[in-house]
Amino acid sequence: MRWKQSVVSFASRDHPALIAAARHGLPGLPAFDGPPATIDANDAEPIRIFARTDRISGLLAGAVRSGEVVFTSDADAHLESIDDDWHTALHACVLIEALLVRLADRLAPTGVRWRVTKGAAVAHLDYPEPTLRNFADIDLVVHADDWEAILDAVPVDRSGRTRALAFAHRFGKGATAMVDGMEIDLHLRFALGRFATRNRLAECFDTAEPFELAGRTISALTAEFRLLHACHHAVLGGEAELRAFRDVAQMALTSPAAMERAWDVARSWGVEAVVAAAVTEAWRRLRLPVSHPVALAAEGIVIHGADRRALEVFARRASFRRQALTSLGALPLWQRPGFIHSAWRMSMEHGS
Repeated sequence: MRWKQSVVSFASRDHPALIAAARHGLPGLPAFDGPPATIDANDAEPIRIFARTDRISGLLAGAVRSGEVVFTSDADAHLESIDDDWHTALHACVLIEALLVRLADRLAPTGVRWRVTKGAAVAHLDYPEPTLRNFADIDLVVHADDWEAILDAVPVDRSGRTRALAFAHRFGKGATAMVDGMEIDLHLRFALGRFATRNRLAECFDTAEPFELAGRTISALTAEFRLLHACHHAVLGGEAELRAFRDVAQMALTSPAAMERAWDVARSWGVEAVVAAAVTEAWRRLRLPVSHPVALAAEGIVIHGADRRALEVFARRASFRRQALTSLGALPLWQRPGFIHSAWRMSMEHGS
């Protein structure tokens, strides 16, 4: 059975203007030649809010300036408001990047192995202009052997979280820290649940791809691993944002070689289903040509039984517990008692 996304209502987020924004400037596609998406007076403010919360205000501004999106009235005023949202988001990005530079300086003497992923890494390495990819936090992949060291170095508030952090180390996605009022997500795996048990993130530390911030070299995941993380986030990460699917399409279309390497790693890890589901849904949500080789490759992946059911659990946004329990059947028999015990102790800690 091929992957089909569960039926979830995205009516508001699927306004043609938001789709036009989310796909604006994608490389390797035919030039825009269709009728523009129209925003009437009633839709203008909701669309601006969706673009702001999805952090695609810059793409929406570009789509308006290119004529892919038009307003039926007060066009100049609406574009000015969108630009204001975009510039506010860029100001936040600068503050987050400044924190990333300070964090890199703090971690340098500790010997902790880490790589930047998602937000800043994707903005600087995968988009033609970093200002088009806005973000609201820092995402680091951390080597599992350095977990305790980074919890001390960041530091992470451990108050009342002992069992949750222990569960994260053994079976979970990671942990979140707050520094100077900004969020830092520490990833041990790309997601929670069945497919996370197959992640072998130690392989991510064999190489790095650098980018510069304020004269400092920052080490990011290489392109194939950034793409794999984007695919996990798109279909296993909670909210199915247009920006998440834009990232998948952006990286797949920008670098066919990285896409091929991502398929190779996905096959090696046993997470082809995640990549296929993410690509298929990105092409559907952004209304991209299904005849494209990337889409055809994804369509050719047949997703079976337990993998399909696990994807459906995430697609319907089931509870954290239900998502975590998709791990159970994928774990070796000797690890299952430990998983159940650790999950139970964490639930007791949180009173759930």
